[in-house]
Amino acid sequence: MNPSALTKGSLFTGIILFACLVIVTLVYSSSALSLYQGWIAENSLQSHGLLLLPLSAYLLAREWYVNRWNVQITYRPLYWIALLLASVVWLLTDIAKIQLLSQIMLILILWLTLVALFGLSRTWRMGFPILILLSATSGWSVLAQPLQEPTAYVVDQMLRLTGYVSFREGYMISIPEGVFEVGETCSGLRYQIAALTLALIYSFISDYSWFRGTVFLALASGVAFLSNAIRIYIVVLSGHYTNMTHSLLSDHIWLGWVVFALCFAGFMFLAQWFERRMPVVTGPREGAPRAPVHSGFAASLLVAVIVIGFASAGPLYRQIALAQPSTLSLNQDTFRLRDSGLVETSASQDWAPFWINPDVVVNTRFRLSEGPVDFFAAYYAYQNQGKEVVNGLNYAYPHSEWQTESSREVTISLSDGRKLPVNEERISRIMGSKRVLWSWYYIGGNVTSSPLQAKLLGMLSGLKGRSDAAVVVISTAGTGQYEEMQKVLQTFVEQTIGEIEYRFRERAPDIATRSGDSTRSE
Repeated sequence: MNPSALTKGSLFTGIILFACLVIVTLVYSSSALSLYQGWIAENSLQSHGLLLLPLSAYLLAREWYVNRWNVQITYRPLYWIALLLASVVWLLTDIAKIQLLSQIMLILILWLTLVALFGLSRTWRMGFPILILLSATSGWSVLAQPLQEPTAYVVDQMLRLTGYVSFREGYMISIPEGVFEVGETCSGLRYQIAALTLALIYSFISDYSWFRGTVFLALASGVAFLSNAIRIYIVVLSGHYTNMTHSLLSDHIWLGWVVFALCFAGFMFLAQWFERRMPVVTGPREGAPRAPVHSGFAASLLVAVIVIGFASAGPLYRQIALAQPSTLSLNQDTFRLRDSGLVETSASQDWAPFWINPDVVVNTRFRLSEGPVDFFAAYYAYQNQGKEVVNGLNYAYPHSEWQTESSREVTISLSDGRKLPVNEERISRIMGSKRVLWSWYYIGGNVTSSPLQAKLLGMLSGLKGRSDAAVVVISTAGTGQYEEMQKVLQTFVEQTIGEIEYRFRERAPDIATRSGDSTRSE
């Protein structure tokens, strides 16, 4: 048998693999699209994904071609269950609008699709081109901050060793002509991602052992770190010799890629020089068997349909069971507190909370005998990506204007026996004014003060077909003791909690249909 031949059976197996991966990607199109949008975003750390995707497809096709005689599509129920569980996890992350985890689960589901078709023992190399796409997700951004101080330290030492005067404090480097900040964008993370991705692919193609591959990755990471330090060193010197007027001070990303390319090319040259003198010893790759392994066209097709069905369980459940009405009659008046008995005035101008893309916003002030209370609420009938009650862009006060004195989660005991969990923040301004803020969330009828718990509650309530959410923030200002301001907030909550929970804890459609009815059902 000609090892390079393509029989009908092996070609059919390849077509099934390709079709399953494409269909699963289309089923999870929302996550696939968000991944692509991250690649094409301006100044994205994941832009290499545009090059990595076709390379990944090529490596996968190559590995399938090499192993086409040794892989067999057959019944593997254990991996079907694993696919089902992964699909459910994706559903939970999608309901909670955790985009990064949704993208990671998509990649893992694609890998599990491959494993469910061919088994794990035969596909550990075939799975690598799929798993390498994890390097093109946004999860690596958490490493930017830990790289800042080590980079600043190395640059500072380079300056001193070459005879220049410098002083470092954290990730700030001072020279007589000015101060340089090694910010997150200057941490070198983009070069680390590029170096590690290239090193992983090279180790894979070269059949490195686990130990040799790990050493190669560590060296590649060191080269990326050093190239970024050299870039910043050059930028600092350009500021030194031009009295902080050189164009590199504002535009040095291109310089970083030039330095990285030169350093990494030198590293690869040395690595290949070393390999020629110490050849890599690898285990024998399995060749073609004497007879092709094939389960039959009908059986293979049936397995493919079953695998796609298990892989699609989460998106199908979301589409069928969690379908959302397209319109809701909601407005600010629907959620205005009308039965509190308090005098309402115009909202405060020195306090500007912000929540991203809510369906309804209420921002007003109530006058109590003890003092004024500012009331803010943002309501979401349905949450989508970029339209969430828990989001990094949301804030209860502008941090550029207010300084946080303390933040803690407390449980407020009310006179009617209710317990209200709130996040209490004490903030102040340079001019001496102070504020106490209480904030809490209503997630599908549940109340919590924890953003993490709000995400988890969002998952559970989303599975039941309820995705409404709200945040309530109340605040009072003063120049006295924080304890006095706490008492003002306590009095306000005592008088309004029933109305607040009626407006924000019940389902939005129920409120909307009864918005003209002032009767409360406690």
